Amino acid sequence: MLNDYAIDKPILETDRLIIRVLNEKDVDDLKEWLGRDEIYTYWGRKTSKGEKNPELMFIDPRPWVKRKPSLDLDWGIVWKETNKVVGMIAVFDIQNARMGDIAYRINPEYWRMGITTEALKEVLRFVFKNTEIDRLNGRVDVRNIASNRVMEKCGFVKEGTIRQGKMVSVYCDYNIYGLLREDYMKQQGKGETKCLYQKEH
Repeated sequence: MLNDYAIDKPILETDRLIIRVLNEKDVDDLKEWLGRDEIYTYWGRKTSKGEKNPELMFIDPRPWVKRKPSLDLDWGIVWKETNKVVGMIAVFDIQNARMGDIAYRINPEYWRMGITTEALKEVLRFVFKNTEIDRLNGRVDVRNIASNRVMEKCGFVKEGTIRQGKMVSVYCDYNIYGLLREDYMKQQGKGETKCLYQKEH
């Protein structure tokens, strides 16, 4: 169940990647790429202060406030060969533990290596086989050819195009993608999830 992962987030693994929660030790890796403007060309907004200064991601501005653990699944993508964080992927805005949105971004130095597709396929295996989420959504600027291809390679169905709609804070044409659990299971048959569930310390 999704609530089981609210505190202890899972660690996933593929042939080339480790997909895990980020921590303060990752700041130097993130500084190399997270603030680069080209990542946000089709993101729907400009680079934020926290992205330009990733150390801020790990500082609680109001530590005295008691917060409930987030159900969002936020991961860093680690390239095994160098043990460096080269991307981020998340399932967020989860509604009633039934539906969520997917987002990802990769260090431009690692573009065109199939990393996003590999990471997303692993996340889909985990979500649909280990949680009660039945649907994942994706929104992609029509000009973002690479990201549209990732959606299609991972089995998402293009459900329509919003013309000059607001995506985050930018008005543009963007495609709506959706993937249902039942569709995913039909696509994958009886394949098993390779999930290394570990507690974060």
